[in-house]
Parts: sequence; C-alpha cells; structure tokens
Amino acid sequence: MALCGLLLAGLGNPEHSLAQDIIVCINDTRIEARVLAVKATAISYQHWTGPDSSITIISTDYVRYIRYHNGTQQNFASVVPKRLSVLKERKPVNLGRNVVGIRPVDLLSINATLTYEHLFGSRRRVGLKVPLTLKLVHARAENYYSWVVYQSSSWGYYQSNKFFGTGLELNFYTGPPARFRYFFGPALQYGRFRYRSGEQYMGEADFFGLNLGKVYRYEDAVGEHVALLLNNGVRYQVGKRCVFTGEGGIGWQTKVLDKDHKNLDTEELAGSDFKIAVNLGFGYQF
Repeated sequence: MALCGLLLAGLGNPEHSLAQDIIVCINDTRIEARVLAVKATAISYQHWTGPDSSITIISTDYVRYIRYHNGTQQNFASVVPKRLSVLKERKPVNLGRNVVGIRPVDLLSINATLTYEHLFGSRRRVGLKVPLTLKLVHARAENYYSWVVYQSSSWGYYQSNKFFGTGLELNFYTGPPARFRYFFGPALQYGRFRYRSGEQYMGEADFFGLNLGKVYRYEDAVGEHVALLLNNGVRYQVGKRCVFTGEGGIGWQTKVLDKDHKNLDTEELAGSDFKIAVNLGFGYQF
C-alpha cells in the first residue's frame, strides 16, 4: 500500500518528471536518476542527463533504497546476489527523436538513397520518414523491350533507370520503447526515370528514286512514377545509436510517360500495376 501511494503521489505531482531521484545500490553506487516505474522485480529509470536520455532497467536485487525528490525513501529487501560486484543492467534504449540513414541496396542500381525520420511522442510510437534518391552516374536509358527480353521480365526497369526519387512514409511503432520494434504504415513514393523512345519513319529515296525502307530514331525521354504502398517492417538498435531496419511493402504504382515520346516501343511501360518493394537500411539515431 505504501508503494502504491508513493507511485500515485509521483504520478499526480506534475513536478515529478522534472525532479531528481537517487537510487542507492547494494554496492553503495549512487545513481542520479528520474525514476519512471517501480515493479516487484525491476526499476525503470532515466539517467539525470535530460528528458531524452535512454531508459535503463535494473533489478531490485541490486538496489538498497530509492530516495525520491520529495524526501521520501523506499527500501528494498537485502537479497544479496551471488556476484555482488556485478551490477546487471539491461542495454539502454535510445530515445533520440531523429534518425538519418542510408539504403545500401540502392547502390546496386547506381543510386544513393538517404533517409531522415523524426519520431514523435514520449514513447516514440509515430515516425515520419522522408527518403531522397539521386543517380550517382548519368547513364543513357535502356530500351524497354530489350530489357524485357534480356531480363525475361520488366521488373527492375524503373529502379535501374531512376535518377530522382522522394516520398513520405508514416510509421506506427508497436509496444513501448525497446531495442527491437515492429512498425507498419502507408508510404507515398514519387520518382522520375529515363526511358528510350523510338520513332519509325520512311527513309529518303536513293539516286534511282527507290526508298531505302524504314528508319528508326531513338531518343531519351523522362517519365514519372507514383506509388502508394502499405509498409511493414522491423527496427533493431545496434549499439548505442546505430539502428538497422528491414521493411517490405505492397501496393499500386503508376508510370506516366512524356506524351511526345510515347509509341509502340514504350506503350507497355506506361500504366498502372501491382508493386512489391523491399528495403534495408542503416541509420544513426540522436
């Protein structure tokens, strides 16, 4: 009852989140902290370094007492563990609001993709991410039909010929802050890509007035790509600030071609169809 009253008093006091508590361990280590929760076997707290410091969880077996900011003290049973010199703490969770990252898989198509995500809320349950993709080396567009014949599929044509891409991703994270989290949410993609457009016309007559036959003229043109996907994935904190993400999405995509460069060579490239996307990312959270 005393413990419940103490917790309720702390939650009801608006100044509790701004005051300093002292955790005294059984080896006389003093931790200046902000106590967040006290359970039967564990105590969750933040080090006194600011409102966005990492959450640490320590077993009550290693705590002698907590002296709260209001002068009250909560004692714990003196259960001495087998290894008194070892103070076990779970690895801290990074609560930084900003994450910058890269998508290394895009390098296979000579693209560089950077991402920025901002996390909202005290439990970091909502993230808004903006990717930016640029072509590293300017290259002439590949013929669409040649690509289909060589690859036996049209898959990858847009990614290989994309020279600019951006979008907006809204991520919803499940559960409390942790090193491993699942997320899902909608993603809007926009990109521009190059493609080859071929025009066919009759050749000029030769000296005897005979036509030399059909002639093809190829030109590079620029198309636009728009996609709406439902993403889901996992996020894992590696070390103190590095994070790894793996995600996949399904949805619908549309490719729009230049009206002056749309012909038999490209008509199957335009239009809407089903899309599957997979991404891997590495980031730095701060």
